[in-house]
Amino acid sequence: MDSCDIQAIIFDLEDTLVDREKSRLKFLEEQFERFHELMVTVQRRDFEKVYLTLNPYGLEDIEWVYQELVKRLNIEKITWKMFYNDYKMHYYRYHFPFYDTLFTLDKLESMGYKLGVIANGESEKVTHVINAIGIDPYIDYISISEDVGAMKPDPIIFEDNMKHLGVKPEQVLYVGDCPINDIAPAYAMGMKNAWVANSVLGTPEENELDYTIENLSDLIEICKQIQRGE
Repeated sequence: MDSCDIQAIIFDLEDTLVDREKSRLKFLEEQFERFHELMVTVQRRDFEKVYLTLNPYGLEDIEWVYQELVKRLNIEKITWKMFYNDYKMHYYRYHFPFYDTLFTLDKLESMGYKLGVIANGESEKVTHVINAIGIDPYIDYISISEDVGAMKPDPIIFEDNMKHLGVKPEQVLYVGDCPINDIAPAYAMGMKNAWVANSVLGTPEENELDYTIENLSDLIEICKQIQRGE
């Protein structure tokens, strides 16, 4: 594959464009405020500490997390289901971009790349996240699993995005943080890929990986290298 032919950059959403850690800390802060009058003996720092201890990487079953949180903090006036229902109602609204997300997308757009996003999830919630972090003006097409009828790592959802961007796999640089859902399928389909280093989810197979980045803005120099044919 001639790397100079890269015409599009396709992104994962969570933990790639969205700062999930900042987002959930803000959610916890405001969830505590919504309930604090019913748990006056609980301090916010303890509420947040116990939640993050139970769910350090945001990957645990949320129902179980709240069941344990209520037990450990001896909360009597609020059931775990009340916390859980509040989570389902409000959490998707708490999303923030990484500090360099908008800068990077603006720069890549100015360099002439088509930009796409592939996200697993419900259409309404993903659309809200896209709007909340302010990336919609930069993105040419978004493939959402609910709309497509297939979830990453299924090739169908990748093919949907490429079809609407008008590119072939060999013309794509795919960017994501999950070795299984992002890097492996991108490699298998013949795309270049950049892994947003996230050891929580494991490490991609070395032979499948083209680039590793610590910050999204690292893509700018990578793309300059690609354009130079390096």
